[in-house]
Amino acid sequence: MSALESILSEGSTLVVTDTETTGIHARSNRIIEIAAEKVSPGLEREYFSELINPGISIPQRITRITGITTAMVFDKPFAEDVMSRYREFLEDGVFVAHNIRFDVSFVNAEFERAGLSEMDNRGLCTLRLARRLLPGLRSKSLGHLAKFFRIPAQGRHRAAKDVEITTQVLERLSQIACDDHGVTSLEELVDMQARTYAKVNPFSKHVVDIKRDTLPRLPRCPGVYFMKDGRDKILYVGKAKNLSQRVSSYFSAIEAHPPRLRQLISRVRKISWTEVDTELHALIEESREIKRLDPSFNRAQKKYIARPYLRLDTDDDFPRLTVQVIVRDDGAEYFGPLRSRGQARTLVEIVEKYYPLRNCSAAEFARGKKCVRADIGRCGAPCEGKMDSSSYASVVDEVRSFLSGDVEDVCMDMERGMLEASESHAFEEAARLRDWIQFLEERLIKNGVVAEAVSGPEHVHYLSGENDNPATLVMVSGGRVSLLEAVSDEDDIEDLFDSAFEPSHDDDDSMNRIHTDARRVLDHWLYANRTSVVSALRREGEEVGPFVFRTVALIAMHEQARRESTRDAEPVEEADSFEKL
Repeated sequence: MSALESILSEGSTLVVTDTETTGIHARSNRIIEIAAEKVSPGLEREYFSELINPGISIPQRITRITGITTAMVFDKPFAEDVMSRYREFLEDGVFVAHNIRFDVSFVNAEFERAGLSEMDNRGLCTLRLARRLLPGLRSKSLGHLAKFFRIPAQGRHRAAKDVEITTQVLERLSQIACDDHGVTSLEELVDMQARTYAKVNPFSKHVVDIKRDTLPRLPRCPGVYFMKDGRDKILYVGKAKNLSQRVSSYFSAIEAHPPRLRQLISRVRKISWTEVDTELHALIEESREIKRLDPSFNRAQKKYIARPYLRLDTDDDFPRLTVQVIVRDDGAEYFGPLRSRGQARTLVEIVEKYYPLRNCSAAEFARGKKCVRADIGRCGAPCEGKMDSSSYASVVDEVRSFLSGDVEDVCMDMERGMLEASESHAFEEAARLRDWIQFLEERLIKNGVVAEAVSGPEHVHYLSGENDNPATLVMVSGGRVSLLEAVSDEDDIEDLFDSAFEPSHDDDDSMNRIHTDARRVLDHWLYANRTSVVSALRREGEEVGPFVFRTVALIAMHEQARRESTRDAEPVEEADSFEKL
Protein backbone atom coordinates (compact mmCIF):
# COMPACT_ATOMS: atom_id res chain seq x y z
CA MET A 1 0.00 0.00 0.00
CA SER A 2 1.36 3.42 -0.95
CA ALA A 3 1.70 6.24 1.58
CA LEU A 4 -1.05 8.13 -0.26
CA GLU A 5 -3.57 5.30 0.11
CA SER A 6 -2.58 4.78 3.75
CA ILE A 7 -3.65 8.30 4.72
CA LEU A 8 -6.98 8.11 2.88
CA SER A 9 -9.86 7.17 5.16
CA GLU A 10 -12.66 4.93 3.96
CA GLY A 11 -15.04 6.84 1.72
CA SER A 12 -12.59 9.67 0.93
CA THR A 13 -11.72 10.29 -2.71
CA LEU A 14 -9.08 12.26 -4.59
CA VAL A 15 -9.72 13.43 -8.14
CA VAL A 16 -6.42 14.37 -9.78
CA THR A 17 -7.21 16.71 -12.67
CA ASP A 18 -5.36 18.50 -15.46
CA THR A 19 -6.58 20.79 -18.24
CA GLU A 20 -5.11 21.97 -21.54
CA THR A 21 -6.36 25.37 -22.66
CA THR A 22 -6.15 27.90 -25.49
CA GLY A 23 -4.44 30.44 -23.22
CA ILE A 24 -3.89 31.51 -19.64
CA HIS A 25 -6.98 33.67 -18.97
CA ALA A 26 -10.01 31.70 -17.85
CA ARG A 27 -12.56 34.35 -18.90
CA SER A 28 -11.32 34.76 -22.47
CA ASN A 29 -9.77 31.35 -23.19
CA ARG A 30 -11.28 27.85 -23.27
CA ILE A 31 -10.47 24.30 -22.20
CA ILE A 32 -9.53 22.01 -25.10
CA GLU A 33 -8.77 18.85 -23.10
CA ILE A 34 -9.54 17.65 -19.58
CA ALA A 35 -8.44 14.46 -17.84
CA ALA A 36 -8.82 13.12 -14.33
CA GLU A 37 -7.98 10.09 -12.18
CA LYS A 38 -10.10 9.06 -9.18
CA VAL A 39 -8.15 7.60 -6.24
CA SER A 40 -10.13 5.86 -3.47
CA PRO A 41 -8.84 3.44 -0.80
CA GLY A 42 -9.55 -0.21 -1.62
CA LEU A 43 -11.12 0.56 -5.02
CA GLU A 44 -9.79 0.35 -8.55
CA ARG A 45 -8.88 3.70 -9.99
CA GLU A 46 -11.23 5.35 -12.46
CA TYR A 47 -10.22 7.60 -15.35
CA PHE A 48 -11.80 10.44 -17.30
CA SER A 49 -10.32 11.96 -20.47
CA GLU A 50 -11.97 14.08 -23.16
CA LEU A 51 -11.01 16.45 -25.97
CA ILE A 52 -13.31 19.49 -26.14
CA ASN A 53 -14.35 21.59 -29.11
CA PRO A 54 -13.74 25.15 -27.86
CA GLY A 55 -15.71 26.73 -30.72
CA ILE A 56 -12.62 28.72 -31.79
CA SER A 57 -9.37 27.98 -33.59
CA ILE A 58 -6.53 26.71 -31.43
CA PRO A 59 -3.55 29.12 -31.51
CA GLN A 60 -0.39 27.85 -33.13
CA ARG A 61 1.65 28.38 -29.97
CA ILE A 62 -0.71 26.07 -28.06
CA THR A 63 -0.43 23.43 -30.78
CA ARG A 64 3.37 23.59 -30.51
CA ILE A 65 3.15 22.93 -26.77
CA THR A 66 0.36 20.34 -26.62
CA GLY A 67 0.27 18.87 -30.10
CA ILE A 68 -3.51 19.46 -30.20
CA THR A 69 -4.71 20.99 -33.46
CA THR A 70 -8.04 22.55 -34.47
CA ALA A 71 -8.72 19.55 -36.71
CA MET A 72 -8.34 17.17 -33.76
CA VAL A 73 -11.17 18.87 -31.80
CA PHE A 74 -13.42 19.81 -34.75
CA ASP A 75 -15.79 16.84 -34.31
CA LYS A 76 -15.48 16.58 -30.51
CA PRO A 77 -18.29 17.49 -28.04
CA PHE A 78 -18.61 21.02 -26.72
CA ALA A 79 -17.74 22.01 -23.17
CA GLU A 80 -21.37 21.99 -21.96
CA ASP A 81 -21.60 18.22 -22.55
CA VAL A 82 -18.09 17.31 -21.32
CA MET A 83 -18.14 19.48 -18.19
CA SER A 84 -21.49 18.13 -17.02
CA ARG A 85 -20.06 14.58 -17.24
CA TYR A 86 -16.89 15.69 -15.49
CA ARG A 87 -19.05 17.19 -12.70
CA GLU A 88 -20.65 13.79 -12.17
CA PHE A 89 -17.17 12.17 -12.14
CA LEU A 90 -15.86 14.69 -9.60
CA GLU A 91 -18.79 14.40 -7.16
CA ASP A 92 -17.59 15.50 -3.69
CA GLY A 93 -13.98 14.28 -4.08
CA VAL A 94 -10.94 16.37 -3.19
CA PHE A 95 -9.89 18.32 -6.30
CA VAL A 96 -6.13 17.76 -6.86
CA ALA A 97 -4.01 19.63 -9.43
CA HIS A 98 -0.53 21.03 -9.95
CA ASN A 99 -0.92 24.82 -9.62
CA ILE A 100 -4.53 24.39 -8.56
CA ARG A 101 -5.54 28.04 -9.03
CA PHE A 102 -5.08 27.75 -12.79
CA ASP A 103 -7.17 24.59 -13.21
CA VAL A 104 -9.89 25.68 -10.76
CA SER A 105 -10.37 29.01 -12.58
CA PHE A 106 -10.83 27.30 -15.97
CA VAL A 107 -13.08 24.53 -14.64
CA ASN A 108 -15.32 27.03 -12.84
CA ALA A 109 -15.45 29.27 -15.93
CA GLU A 110 -16.62 26.34 -18.05
CA PHE A 111 -19.12 25.33 -15.36
CA GLU A 112 -20.54 28.87 -15.45
CA ARG A 113 -20.85 28.80 -19.26
CA ALA A 114 -22.63 25.43 -19.00
CA GLY A 115 -25.08 26.78 -16.40
CA LEU A 116 -23.56 24.74 -13.59
CA SER A 117 -22.68 26.07 -10.15
CA GLU A 118 -19.05 26.59 -9.16
CA MET A 119 -17.51 23.64 -7.37
CA ASP A 120 -17.02 23.90 -3.63
CA ASN A 121 -14.80 20.80 -3.30
CA ARG A 122 -11.77 20.87 -1.06
CA GLY A 123 -8.56 21.41 -3.00
CA LEU A 124 -5.05 19.93 -2.78
CA CYS A 125 -2.24 21.54 -4.77
CA THR A 126 0.91 19.49 -5.44
CA LEU A 127 2.79 22.71 -6.25
CA ARG A 128 2.08 24.13 -2.79
CA LEU A 129 2.99 20.81 -1.17
CA ALA A 130 6.28 20.68 -3.08
CA ARG A 131 7.14 24.22 -1.97
CA ARG A 132 6.79 23.20 1.65
CA LEU A 133 8.20 19.70 1.52
CA LEU A 134 11.05 20.38 -0.95
CA PRO A 135 12.13 23.98 -0.26
CA GLY A 136 15.69 23.27 -1.42
CA LEU A 137 14.59 22.19 -4.91
CA ARG A 138 15.26 25.08 -7.28
CA SER A 139 12.16 24.54 -9.45
CA LYS A 140 8.87 22.94 -8.44
CA SER A 141 7.35 22.74 -11.92
CA LEU A 142 5.74 19.43 -12.84
CA GLY A 143 8.55 18.66 -15.28
CA HIS A 144 11.29 19.29 -12.70
CA LEU A 145 9.47 17.28 -10.04
CA ALA A 146 9.13 14.38 -12.50
CA LYS A 147 12.88 14.58 -13.17
CA PHE A 148 13.69 14.79 -9.45
CA PHE A 149 11.54 11.74 -8.62
CA ARG A 150 12.73 9.93 -11.78
CA ILE A 151 9.23 9.66 -13.21
CA PRO A 152 9.10 9.08 -17.01
CA ALA A 153 7.75 12.29 -18.56
CA GLN A 154 7.48 11.47 -22.25
CA GLY A 155 4.21 12.84 -23.67
CA ARG A 156 3.88 15.75 -21.25
CA HIS A 157 1.47 18.63 -21.97
CA ARG A 158 -1.34 16.25 -22.75
CA ALA A 159 -3.92 16.14 -19.97
CA ALA A 160 -3.94 12.37 -19.41
CA LYS A 161 -0.15 12.14 -19.18
CA ASP A 162 0.07 15.17 -16.87
CA VAL A 163 -2.56 13.59 -14.60
CA GLU A 164 -0.47 10.39 -14.46
CA ILE A 165 2.66 12.36 -13.52
CA THR A 166 0.78 14.51 -10.97
CA THR A 167 -0.59 11.38 -9.27
CA GLN A 168 2.89 9.88 -8.97
CA VAL A 169 4.30 13.17 -7.68
CA LEU A 170 1.51 13.31 -5.08
CA GLU A 171 2.36 9.77 -3.96
CA ARG A 172 6.06 10.68 -3.52
CA LEU A 173 5.21 13.90 -1.66
CA SER A 174 2.81 11.96 0.58
CA GLN A 175 5.64 9.54 1.42
CA ILE A 176 7.89 12.45 2.45
CA ALA A 177 5.07 14.00 4.48
CA CYS A 178 4.50 10.70 6.32
CA ASP A 179 8.17 9.87 6.90
CA ASP A 180 9.58 13.29 7.76
CA HIS A 181 6.56 15.13 9.22
CA GLY A 182 4.39 12.42 10.75
CA VAL A 183 1.36 13.10 8.54
CA THR A 184 -1.23 10.37 9.12
CA SER A 185 -4.44 11.62 7.46
CA LEU A 186 -5.69 13.40 4.38
CA GLU A 187 -6.84 16.32 6.52
CA GLU A 188 -3.28 16.84 7.80
CA LEU A 189 -1.92 16.67 4.24
CA VAL A 190 -4.45 19.25 3.02
CA ASP A 191 -3.64 21.44 6.02
CA MET A 192 0.11 21.21 5.34
CA GLN A 193 -0.18 23.03 1.99
CA ALA A 194 -1.49 26.12 3.79
CA ARG A 195 1.14 26.22 6.55
CA THR A 196 3.71 28.97 6.66
CA TYR A 197 7.20 27.84 5.71
CA ALA A 198 8.44 28.39 9.26
CA LYS A 199 6.00 25.79 10.57
CA VAL A 200 7.17 23.08 8.16
CA ASN A 201 10.26 21.58 9.77
CA PRO A 202 12.02 19.39 7.19
CA PHE A 203 14.66 18.08 9.62
CA SER A 204 14.57 15.06 11.87
CA LYS A 205 15.88 15.44 15.42
CA HIS A 206 19.26 13.84 14.64
CA VAL A 207 19.80 16.30 11.76
CA VAL A 208 19.03 19.23 14.04
CA ASP A 209 21.50 17.85 16.60
CA ILE A 210 24.27 17.44 13.99
CA LYS A 211 23.72 20.95 12.64
CA ARG A 212 23.83 22.40 16.15
CA ASP A 213 26.62 20.36 17.74
CA THR A 214 28.90 19.00 14.99
CA LEU A 215 28.94 21.32 11.99
CA PRO A 216 30.21 24.40 13.90
CA ARG A 217 33.26 22.39 15.07
CA LEU A 218 34.39 21.33 11.58
CA PRO A 219 37.70 22.94 10.53
CA ARG A 220 38.17 24.78 7.23
CA CYS A 221 41.04 22.60 6.04
CA PRO A 222 41.55 19.47 3.90
CA GLY A 223 40.66 16.17 5.46
CA VAL A 224 38.79 12.88 5.42
CA TYR A 225 35.38 12.58 7.10
CA PHE A 226 33.53 9.51 8.40
CA MET A 227 29.73 9.33 8.64
CA LYS A 228 28.49 6.81 11.24
CA ASP A 229 25.18 5.40 12.40
CA GLY A 230 24.01 5.15 16.02
CA ARG A 231 26.18 2.08 16.64
CA ASP A 232 29.34 3.77 15.34
CA LYS A 233 29.27 1.70 12.15
CA ILE A 234 30.88 3.74 9.37
CA LEU A 235 28.40 4.32 6.54
CA TYR A 236 30.41 6.62 4.28
CA VAL A 237 33.96 7.92 3.89
CA GLY A 238 34.70 11.08 1.92
CA LYS A 239 37.40 13.67 1.37
CA ALA A 240 37.27 17.45 1.25
CA LYS A 241 39.41 20.47 0.45
CA ASN A 242 37.40 22.29 3.10
CA LEU A 243 35.86 19.95 5.69
CA SER A 244 33.43 22.51 7.06
CA GLN A 245 32.10 23.50 3.67
CA ARG A 246 31.87 19.96 2.28
CA VAL A 247 30.19 18.24 5.24
CA SER A 248 27.78 21.14 5.77
CA SER A 249 26.57 20.76 2.18
CA TYR A 250 25.05 17.37 3.10
CA PHE A 251 22.75 19.05 5.62
CA SER A 252 21.68 21.96 3.41
CA ALA A 253 18.56 21.51 1.24
CA ILE A 254 18.36 17.83 2.21
CA GLU A 255 15.05 17.36 0.43
CA ALA A 256 16.68 18.28 -2.89
CA HIS A 257 19.38 15.60 -2.62
CA PRO A 258 19.15 12.38 -4.68
CA PRO A 259 17.29 9.50 -3.00
CA ARG A 260 20.44 7.55 -2.04
CA LEU A 261 21.96 10.62 -0.38
CA ARG A 262 18.75 11.32 1.53
CA GLN A 263 18.82 7.72 2.72
CA LEU A 264 22.39 8.22 3.98
CA ILE A 265 21.45 11.41 5.86
CA SER A 266 18.50 9.62 7.46
CA ARG A 267 20.88 7.05 9.02
CA VAL A 268 23.78 9.31 10.03
CA ARG A 269 24.05 9.99 13.75
CA LYS A 270 27.74 10.90 14.21
CA ILE A 271 30.49 12.47 12.11
CA SER A 272 34.22 12.26 12.77
CA TRP A 273 37.11 13.52 10.69
CA THR A 274 40.87 13.48 10.23
CA GLU A 275 42.69 16.66 9.26
CA VAL A 276 45.48 16.44 6.66
CA ASP A 277 47.84 18.92 5.06
CA THR A 278 46.69 19.00 1.41
CA GLU A 279 43.92 17.79 -0.86
CA LEU A 280 46.24 15.12 -2.30
CA HIS A 281 46.83 13.74 1.21
CA ALA A 282 43.05 13.60 1.61
CA LEU A 283 42.57 11.80 -1.71
CA ILE A 284 45.12 9.11 -0.89
CA GLU A 285 43.88 8.69 2.69
CA GLU A 286 40.25 8.47 1.51
CA SER A 287 41.14 5.74 -0.99
CA ARG A 288 42.93 3.69 1.68
CA GLU A 289 40.18 4.08 4.28
CA ILE A 290 37.41 3.10 1.85
CA LYS A 291 39.26 -0.13 1.03
CA ARG A 292 40.00 -0.83 4.69
CA LEU A 293 36.53 -0.09 6.08
CA ASP A 294 34.29 -1.05 3.11
CA PRO A 295 31.51 1.48 3.97
CA SER A 296 28.07 0.49 2.67
CA PHE A 297 27.28 3.85 1.03
CA ASN A 298 30.57 4.17 -0.87
CA ARG A 299 30.41 2.79 -4.39
CA ALA A 300 33.80 3.61 -5.92
CA GLN A 301 37.35 2.73 -4.81
CA LYS A 302 36.20 -0.19 -2.62
CA LYS A 303 38.74 -2.66 -4.00
CA TYR A 304 42.37 -2.53 -4.94
CA ILE A 305 42.46 -2.77 -8.70
CA ALA A 306 45.17 -5.02 -10.12
CA ARG A 307 46.72 -2.62 -12.62
CA PRO A 308 48.76 -4.36 -15.34
CA TYR A 309 52.37 -3.53 -16.15
CA LEU A 310 54.63 -4.30 -19.09
CA ARG A 311 57.59 -6.48 -18.09
CA LEU A 312 60.91 -6.50 -19.96
CA ASP A 313 63.18 -9.27 -18.63
CA THR A 314 66.60 -7.66 -19.19
CA ASP A 315 68.40 -10.52 -17.40
CA ASP A 316 67.81 -12.45 -20.62
CA ASP A 317 70.09 -11.71 -23.59
CA PHE A 318 66.98 -11.63 -25.79
CA PRO A 319 64.18 -10.28 -23.58
CA ARG A 320 60.53 -10.25 -24.57
CA LEU A 321 57.76 -7.85 -23.56
CA THR A 322 54.95 -9.41 -21.51
CA VAL A 323 52.01 -8.31 -19.37
CA GLN A 324 52.42 -8.69 -15.60
CA VAL A 325 50.03 -7.69 -12.80
CA ILE A 326 52.42 -7.91 -9.84
CA VAL A 327 55.67 -5.95 -9.86
CA ARG A 328 58.42 -8.09 -8.32
CA ASP A 329 61.97 -7.28 -7.34
CA ASP A 330 63.34 -9.76 -9.91
CA GLY A 331 65.77 -7.58 -11.89
CA ALA A 332 63.31 -7.06 -14.77
CA GLU A 333 62.18 -3.65 -16.02
CA TYR A 334 58.53 -2.74 -15.49
CA PHE A 335 56.52 -0.04 -17.25
CA GLY A 336 53.13 1.26 -16.10
CA PRO A 337 50.73 0.97 -14.46
CA LEU A 338 48.25 0.83 -17.34
CA ARG A 339 44.50 1.29 -17.04
CA SER A 340 43.48 -2.22 -18.11
CA ARG A 341 44.75 -5.50 -19.50
CA GLY A 342 43.27 -4.44 -22.83
CA GLN A 343 45.54 -1.39 -22.92
CA ALA A 344 48.54 -3.54 -21.97
CA ARG A 345 47.81 -6.09 -24.69
CA THR A 346 47.36 -3.29 -27.23
CA LEU A 347 50.78 -1.87 -26.38
CA VAL A 348 52.42 -5.29 -26.64
CA GLU A 349 50.74 -5.77 -30.02
CA ILE A 350 51.99 -2.40 -31.27
CA VAL A 351 55.54 -3.10 -30.05
CA GLU A 352 55.62 -6.53 -31.66
CA LYS A 353 54.34 -5.11 -34.96
CA TYR A 354 56.92 -2.33 -35.26
CA TYR A 355 59.89 -3.73 -33.34
CA PRO A 356 61.37 -7.20 -34.07
CA LEU A 357 61.17 -8.52 -30.51
CA ARG A 358 60.59 -12.22 -29.93
CA ASN A 359 57.44 -13.32 -28.12
CA CYS A 360 58.09 -17.05 -27.88
CA SER A 361 58.50 -18.87 -24.58
CA ALA A 362 61.89 -19.98 -23.24
CA ALA A 363 61.19 -23.60 -24.29
CA GLU A 364 60.28 -22.58 -27.84
CA PHE A 365 63.33 -20.33 -28.07
CA ALA A 366 65.60 -23.15 -26.87
CA ARG A 367 64.55 -25.34 -29.82
CA GLY A 368 66.49 -22.98 -32.11
CA LYS A 369 63.92 -22.98 -34.89
CA LYS A 370 62.35 -19.77 -36.13
CA CYS A 371 58.61 -19.24 -35.93
CA VAL A 372 55.98 -17.77 -38.26
CA ARG A 373 56.64 -14.24 -36.94
CA ALA A 374 60.24 -14.51 -38.08
CA ASP A 375 59.08 -15.72 -41.51
CA ILE A 376 56.95 -12.58 -42.00
CA GLY A 377 59.66 -10.23 -40.68
CA ARG A 378 58.12 -9.52 -37.26
CA CYS A 379 61.03 -11.09 -35.35
CA GLY A 380 64.81 -10.96 -35.94
CA ALA A 381 65.07 -14.74 -35.35
CA PRO A 382 67.78 -14.65 -32.64
CA CYS A 383 66.93 -18.30 -32.02
CA GLU A 384 68.71 -19.18 -35.31
CA GLY A 385 71.53 -16.71 -34.72
CA LYS A 386 70.32 -14.23 -37.34
CA MET A 387 70.42 -11.41 -34.75
CA ASP A 388 73.17 -11.13 -32.15
CA SER A 389 72.66 -9.84 -28.62
CA SER A 390 74.10 -6.37 -29.33
CA SER A 391 71.72 -5.82 -32.28
CA TYR A 392 68.84 -7.10 -30.20
CA ALA A 393 69.86 -4.75 -27.37
CA SER A 394 69.56 -1.83 -29.80
CA VAL A 395 66.00 -2.90 -30.56
CA VAL A 396 65.27 -3.10 -26.83
CA ASP A 397 66.61 0.47 -26.42
CA GLU A 398 64.23 1.60 -29.18
CA VAL A 399 61.34 -0.05 -27.34
CA ARG A 400 62.32 1.80 -24.15
CA SER A 401 62.35 5.08 -26.08
CA PHE A 402 58.95 4.29 -27.57
CA LEU A 403 57.46 3.60 -24.15
CA SER A 404 59.04 6.83 -22.88
CA GLY A 405 57.13 8.83 -25.50
CA ASP A 406 59.26 8.71 -28.67
CA VAL A 407 56.36 7.58 -30.89
CA GLU A 408 56.72 9.91 -33.89
CA ASP A 409 58.28 7.33 -36.26
CA VAL A 410 55.81 4.64 -35.26
CA CYS A 411 52.82 6.97 -35.71
CA MET A 412 54.09 7.98 -39.18
CA ASP A 413 54.33 4.28 -40.11
CA MET A 414 50.80 3.77 -38.80
CA GLU A 415 49.48 6.70 -40.86
CA ARG A 416 51.09 5.32 -44.01
CA GLY A 417 49.69 1.89 -43.27
CA MET A 418 46.25 3.38 -42.62
CA LEU A 419 46.23 5.15 -46.02
CA GLU A 420 47.40 2.01 -47.81
CA ALA A 421 44.75 -0.07 -46.06
CA SER A 422 42.04 2.44 -47.00
CA GLU A 423 43.12 2.48 -50.64
CA SER A 424 43.01 -1.32 -50.77
CA HIS A 425 39.58 -1.29 -49.02
CA ALA A 426 40.94 -3.04 -45.93
CA PHE A 427 38.83 -0.81 -43.74
CA GLU A 428 39.06 -2.91 -40.58
CA GLU A 429 42.86 -2.69 -40.64
CA ALA A 430 42.66 1.06 -41.32
CA ALA A 431 40.29 1.52 -38.37
CA ARG A 432 42.60 -0.48 -36.09
CA LEU A 433 45.60 1.69 -37.03
CA ARG A 434 43.53 4.83 -36.52
CA ASP A 435 42.54 3.63 -33.03
CA TRP A 436 46.19 2.86 -32.22
CA ILE A 437 47.26 6.40 -33.17
CA GLN A 438 44.49 7.91 -31.02
CA PHE A 439 45.43 5.61 -28.13
CA LEU A 440 49.12 6.66 -28.22
CA GLU A 441 48.20 10.34 -28.46
CA GLU A 442 45.85 10.06 -25.47
CA ARG A 443 48.55 8.32 -23.41
CA LEU A 444 51.04 11.09 -24.21
CA ILE A 445 48.57 13.89 -23.50
CA LYS A 446 47.46 12.47 -20.17
CA ASN A 447 50.69 10.94 -18.86
CA GLY A 448 53.52 12.46 -20.89
CA VAL A 449 54.74 8.94 -21.67
CA VAL A 450 53.25 5.83 -23.23
CA ALA A 451 54.17 3.71 -20.19
CA GLU A 452 56.42 5.06 -17.46
CA ALA A 453 59.34 2.99 -16.19
CA VAL A 454 58.68 1.91 -12.62
CA SER A 455 62.37 2.22 -11.76
CA GLY A 456 62.72 5.30 -13.93
CA PRO A 457 63.94 8.81 -13.06
CA GLU A 458 62.52 11.03 -10.35
CA HIS A 459 59.61 13.33 -11.18
CA VAL A 460 58.78 16.35 -9.04
CA HIS A 461 55.33 18.01 -9.11
CA TYR A 462 54.45 21.27 -7.40
CA LEU A 463 51.02 22.89 -6.98
CA SER A 464 50.69 26.35 -5.44
CA GLY A 465 48.39 26.72 -2.46
CA GLU A 466 45.09 28.60 -2.75
CA ASN A 467 44.39 31.49 -0.40
CA ASP A 468 46.16 30.62 2.88
CA ASN A 469 46.50 26.90 2.13
CA PRO A 470 49.99 25.43 1.76
CA ALA A 471 51.44 24.31 -1.56
CA THR A 472 51.77 20.62 -2.44
CA LEU A 473 55.15 19.06 -3.26
CA VAL A 474 55.25 15.50 -4.66
CA MET A 475 58.15 13.37 -5.82
CA VAL A 476 57.80 10.08 -7.66
CA SER A 477 60.79 7.76 -7.53
CA GLY A 478 60.94 4.12 -8.55
CA GLY A 479 57.33 4.37 -9.67
CA ARG A 480 56.19 5.20 -6.12
CA VAL A 481 55.16 8.39 -4.36
CA SER A 482 58.36 8.86 -2.35
CA LEU A 483 57.69 12.40 -1.10
CA LEU A 484 54.41 14.15 -0.33
CA GLU A 485 54.63 17.34 1.68
CA ALA A 486 52.67 20.50 2.35
CA VAL A 487 54.98 23.46 1.74
CA SER A 488 54.54 26.87 3.34
CA ASP A 489 56.62 29.99 2.76
CA GLU A 490 58.77 29.18 5.81
CA ASP A 491 59.74 25.68 4.63
CA ASP A 492 63.07 24.99 2.96
CA ILE A 493 62.32 22.91 -0.15
CA GLU A 494 65.95 21.83 -0.44
CA ASP A 495 65.78 20.21 3.03
CA LEU A 496 62.69 18.28 1.92
CA PHE A 497 64.57 17.01 -1.12
CA ASP A 498 67.49 15.95 1.03
CA SER A 499 65.20 13.79 3.15
CA ALA A 500 63.57 12.36 0.03
CA PHE A 501 66.90 11.26 -1.45
CA GLU A 502 68.04 9.49 1.70
CA PRO A 503 68.24 5.69 1.26
CA SER A 504 64.98 3.88 1.92
CA HIS A 505 64.81 1.52 4.91
CA ASP A 506 61.67 -0.24 3.75
CA ASP A 507 61.83 -4.00 4.04
CA ASP A 508 59.93 -4.32 0.76
CA ASP A 509 61.06 -1.98 -1.99
CA SER A 510 58.82 -3.61 -4.62
CA MET A 511 55.60 -2.03 -5.82
CA ASN A 512 52.69 -3.34 -3.75
CA ARG A 513 49.01 -2.61 -4.19
CA ILE A 514 49.08 0.28 -1.70
CA HIS A 515 51.86 2.02 -3.66
CA THR A 516 50.03 1.32 -6.94
CA ASP A 517 46.79 2.78 -5.60
CA ALA A 518 48.56 5.91 -4.32
CA ARG A 519 50.14 6.31 -7.74
CA ARG A 520 46.70 5.95 -9.38
CA VAL A 521 45.30 8.69 -7.14
CA LEU A 522 48.29 10.90 -7.92
CA ASP A 523 47.77 10.44 -11.68
CA HIS A 524 44.15 11.55 -11.37
CA TRP A 525 45.18 14.54 -9.25
CA LEU A 526 47.84 15.56 -11.77
CA TYR A 527 45.35 15.36 -14.63
CA ALA A 528 42.72 17.37 -12.74
CA ASN A 529 45.32 20.10 -11.98
CA ARG A 530 47.24 19.80 -15.27
CA THR A 531 47.01 23.53 -16.03
CA SER A 532 48.43 24.55 -12.62
CA VAL A 533 51.01 21.92 -11.70
CA VAL A 534 54.71 22.62 -12.31
CA SER A 535 56.69 19.42 -13.06
CA ALA A 536 60.38 18.65 -13.33
CA LEU A 537 62.11 15.47 -14.54
CA ARG A 538 65.53 14.34 -13.40
CA ARG A 539 67.63 13.72 -16.50
CA GLU A 540 69.38 10.38 -16.94
CA GLY A 541 72.69 10.38 -15.08
CA GLU A 542 72.03 13.80 -13.53
CA GLU A 543 73.42 14.25 -10.05
CA VAL A 544 71.08 15.00 -7.17
CA GLY A 545 72.49 18.48 -6.53
CA PRO A 546 71.95 19.99 -10.01
CA PHE A 547 68.51 18.37 -10.20
CA VAL A 548 67.44 19.85 -6.87
CA PHE A 549 68.83 23.28 -7.80
CA ARG A 550 67.04 23.25 -11.17
CA THR A 551 63.75 22.15 -9.59
CA VAL A 552 63.86 24.75 -6.82
CA ALA A 553 64.63 27.46 -9.39
CA LEU A 554 61.69 26.33 -11.53
CA ILE A 555 59.34 26.44 -8.56
CA ALA A 556 60.61 29.90 -7.57
CA MET A 557 60.04 31.20 -11.13
CA HIS A 558 56.52 29.78 -11.10
CA GLU A 559 55.68 31.38 -7.75
CA GLN A 560 57.04 34.74 -8.91
CA ALA A 561 54.93 34.60 -12.07
CA ARG A 562 51.86 33.62 -10.05
CA ARG A 563 52.30 36.51 -7.64
CA GLU A 564 52.70 38.97 -10.50
CA SER A 565 49.57 37.67 -12.22
CA THR A 566 47.66 37.93 -8.94
CA ARG A 567 48.88 41.48 -8.44
CA ASP A 568 47.71 42.43 -11.95
CA ALA A 569 44.28 40.85 -11.44
CA GLU A 570 41.05 42.67 -10.67
CA PRO A 571 40.72 44.36 -7.25
CA VAL A 572 39.76 42.04 -4.41
CA GLU A 573 36.54 43.94 -3.66
CA GLU A 574 35.22 43.39 -7.19
CA ALA A 575 36.24 39.74 -7.17
CA ASP A 576 34.44 39.13 -3.87
CA SER A 577 31.26 40.81 -5.06
CA PHE A 578 31.38 38.80 -8.29
CA GLU A 579 31.70 35.53 -6.37
CA LYS A 580 28.68 36.45 -4.26
CA LEU A 581 26.64 36.91 -7.42
